[in-house]
Amino acid sequence: MKTRLYINLTNQCNVRCPFCCMYSAPDKSTFITFDVVKRIVDETDDLFEFQLEGGEPLLHKDFFLFLEYAVSTGRCIKIIILSNGILVDKYLKRIIDFANWNKVKVEFKLSLNYYLVDEFQKMGRDIYKEYAKLAFAIKYIENVDVKLNVRLRNEVDEHIREDLKEQHLDAIANVFYLQAYGRMTGANYDKPVIVQNIDDWRIFASDGRCFGKDLILRSEYEKGL
Repeated sequence: MKTRLYINLTNQCNVRCPFCCMYSAPDKSTFITFDVVKRIVDETDDLFEFQLEGGEPLLHKDFFLFLEYAVSTGRCIKIIILSNGILVDKYLKRIIDFANWNKVKVEFKLSLNYYLVDEFQKMGRDIYKEYAKLAFAIKYIENVDVKLNVRLRNEVDEHIREDLKEQHLDAIANVFYLQAYGRMTGANYDKPVIVQNIDDWRIFASDGRCFGKDLILRSEYEKGL
């Protein structure tokens, strides 16, 4: 049996997306502790996938400690890192070295949406070119992969599909529309759903509280942290 642990490492982020499902922002300051992550892992008897979310998980000072502990159990079969991509270049080599040294699969799930396109531009960066460069750089690296989580606004962002094709990123892009929860609560979008290919899964807030499989309840809880 396989379990996926969705752990929100922090509600702090280096951007404040207006549709964030976790109400994350630069002025938030909740960071999960190592002891809590250790307990979550230790209470999982099965093989598990370790999905690290936020906020921006790469902002957590103990990020690599969490990775090391997960693989030290001998039960961690995959690590998934959800990120807005801003800090990936800073930590890419260390993550690749970690994956290959420990022989564990690491997958980046990088966000791409209209807001992040603009935020990268403000920093003098091109999100499409950076993601294309990253995808090319790790294409033949064992144990490391990258996928794009693309979110569109209704009838507004269809050009993003063409931009992805232009940079040859469409093959690694999972394209969806925004979802009606978090800062998008009440908007004209579908409610959230997680499509699973594993046996079981659990989600945790940035203070370690478990919400089972209830994405909306976790989201509203994060709003108050």
